[in-house]
Amino acid sequence: MKTIAIFYQGRKQDTSDFAHELTSTLKEQGHDVRSVDLRDEGQNCDPSFEGCDLVLVLGGDGTIVHAARLCACLGIPLVGINFGRVGFLTEIEPDEVSHNLSYYLNGDSSVWVDERVMLRAVLEQDGKSEEFLALNDVVIARGMWPRGVQVRVWIDDYYYNTTYADGMIISTATGSTAYSMAVGGPLLHPQVQSTVLTPIAAHLTSDRSLIIPPEATIKMQIFTNAQNGVLSADGQINREVKDGAIVTVHKSPYVTRFLRRRPPTYFYQIINAKLRNDSPPTTETNHAN
Repeated sequence: MKTIAIFYQGRKQDTSDFAHELTSTLKEQGHDVRSVDLRDEGQNCDPSFEGCDLVLVLGGDGTIVHAARLCACLGIPLVGINFGRVGFLTEIEPDEVSHNLSYYLNGDSSVWVDERVMLRAVLEQDGKSEEFLALNDVVIARGMWPRGVQVRVWIDDYYYNTTYADGMIISTATGSTAYSMAVGGPLLHPQVQSTVLTPIAAHLTSDRSLIIPPEATIKMQIFTNAQNGVLSADGQINREVKDGAIVTVHKSPYVTRFLRRRPPTYFYQIINAKLRNDSPPTTETNHAN
């Protein structure tokens, strides 16, 4: 018997219904099950989930990113069941659950742990500081007015540059397929532990993405002039930032743990399928002879 949490978005009827059915099924199999509507949860790690052996997340990548922050400090592994649009982080489709879920519940030898780097960010302004945890990215950017901001960047206390842009993204390899990719940043394989620094709509074309070693510390100071800016962690935790605010980002001691059966090379298949022709990945296996 295992203790299992099922995370779902209660505002969506399909995930609500599926969560109810899956809860009943797992209880009939003798498991202790906790059904959790993420609308009722906070954004940061929740010690109340301690003791769970596994979290099943019903949703898309955004729901999984939220779940990751809730569970990372406890090291609870996640299995994503795809109810979203893209599904880079999901593992199985809803119609596969009845056949495949047992592999993850029973610790089958085909299952491996996919550990993903997370970021820790500290915002300093008005003599106060606040910490954030992110799986995808940390963004510091302009506010609602369509005017650029200046962002000064230091890497390991070395002054790197000052960029005039809409803002700056620091992403993990996981986040490299999210906002960073949308503004022209490089794609990193999920097992790469480096971070990517990418400007948003930079005024000068010489301002390019920079891949930074895993243990580096990045400090950014934003100058917003007449407007306030915004700091965003994973696009889900947002804070207003004032002119001169400082954000320091480095690798978090926490990681997100996913249970996988697909091989690490599946990343290349999903990139081709979802980014090049927007069709679901096939079951074809492409290996060099």
